[in-house]
Amino acid sequence: MRLRSRILAVLGVVILAGLALLVVIGAQVSDFWATHIWAGGFINNTATLAPFPAFSSVEVFSLDDPNFHQVHYYLLGSDAGGRDLFALVAKGALPSLVLVALALAGRMLIGVVAGFGIASGATVFRSAARAAGGWIAGFPYLALAVLVIQAFTGGPSTIAQPGLARTLAFVIAISIVGWRDVAEVVAGRIEWVQAQPFAMGARAVGSTGLDFFGRHVWPYLRPALMVELSFQAAAVLVLLAELGFLQYYLGGFTNYSEDTQGVAGFHLANTPELGQLLSDVRLYALRNQFFPVLVPAAALALAALGFEIIGRAFRGRTDLPA
Repeated sequence: MRLRSRILAVLGVVILAGLALLVVIGAQVSDFWATHIWAGGFINNTATLAPFPAFSSVEVFSLDDPNFHQVHYYLLGSDAGGRDLFALVAKGALPSLVLVALALAGRMLIGVVAGFGIASGATVFRSAARAAGGWIAGFPYLALAVLVIQAFTGGPSTIAQPGLARTLAFVIAISIVGWRDVAEVVAGRIEWVQAQPFAMGARAVGSTGLDFFGRHVWPYLRPALMVELSFQAAAVLVLLAELGFLQYYLGGFTNYSEDTQGVAGFHLANTPELGQLLSDVRLYALRNQFFPVLVPAAALALAALGFEIIGRAFRGRTDLPA
């Protein structure tokens, strides 16, 4: 069991470290190649429209000025606007991680407070927390998150304006849909400790309040919270991808259409964010061009997998003794 846990922990760390290294490398690519929209390019003297394939050197020409040519090597290909996918994903990772961190902090805070309330023995607070958790658990998380974001900003990102209100809506939406699991873990640990003979003996000799918590509750609660933190980080990343697919993301966009026949245009991210890079999945799928979607999807999936593996690696070590 210990060997298995160590192998999983190392694997999870390697995945996250590898992703972090790729983000650092990709961030070194000039912002120019992550923001400028290109009308097309030449690969081996053959005219080609974006998205450009991976591992290709392309002589691109500007949408605004066809006489403006540049040569660029696309390691992971491009999106529909000819922008470097490697640079887009790397530069979109930071705002995505900031959003994940804020939402995760809110989710953990609500869960810890509710868990303490459930374990406190106060009938009113306990009943209210259990009822709220049960109601949330019975509601699809994605649908509830969408409703909260709509309530704050009035619609999907194709309608609503980016800004502080939208960021706050995302943090609140992601926080309120996942705290129940954290609350149950916290309440379970506290109730288990309170029922143990050593806890009864500690109270008998006058250990109360923060002293009792620090000496007897925290050693059992801390490792469980660390494991739950890993699982919740993975869940938040997956929810972020699902929201992006439904056109709910943080940043603004440039509408880009390749024709004038009423065909829906691509929503090219002005400030890349991983969820937003998945917003045009359906358009790419209709064109049988999957690589512009697979790259950001793989980044999100691998990050979630890394956190999930780390959580599973240490879960067995935090199980309460019988």
